[in-house]
Amino acid sequence: MEPKDLAGQRWLSIGTGNRLMKAHKPIELVHHDRIKHRPEIDVAHDLNDLPWPWPDNHFDYIVAWAVLEHLKLNLFESLGECWRIMRPGGRLKLKVPRWDAEGSWDDPSHYWKFTLNSLDYFDPETAKGKQYTFYTPYKWKIEWCKLSKPNGPSIAAELTVRK
Repeated sequence: MEPKDLAGQRWLSIGTGNRLMKAHKPIELVHHDRIKHRPEIDVAHDLNDLPWPWPDNHFDYIVAWAVLEHLKLNLFESLGECWRIMRPGGRLKLKVPRWDAEGSWDDPSHYWKFTLNSLDYFDPETAKGKQYTFYTPYKWKIEWCKLSKPNGPSIAAELTVRK
């Protein structure tokens, strides 16, 4: 997404942690984390507590970089909540640990591990999405999904909400 396309958009960076996104003006950027450990954090909320503190259809873009694996919520619940607060056509960019990466098992705060096909259940255009339509009503289009680097420890993806 080019900066010229961002005017008037609302972005949410969840689980900001030690890495804060640099805002592209003139977007509205909300930084979230579980605790307000620095002044740049706009909203402190435990994402395991549903519903999240934002209204339906509120954000154009959500960044969940290395956060979903730390939630006790399963992927259906966390992506369902992203779906709820996302405007039609909005995008979600995420990074999660690959199931067979050593670091994904070392970190005791990781509840979930992922494969390159884990997101397929949410996209009705994939084989798994067609077969398992009953898994979730929250549908996404996988724009891309790949290893974060060749044979890397993480999977990165960008999804577009289907509403």
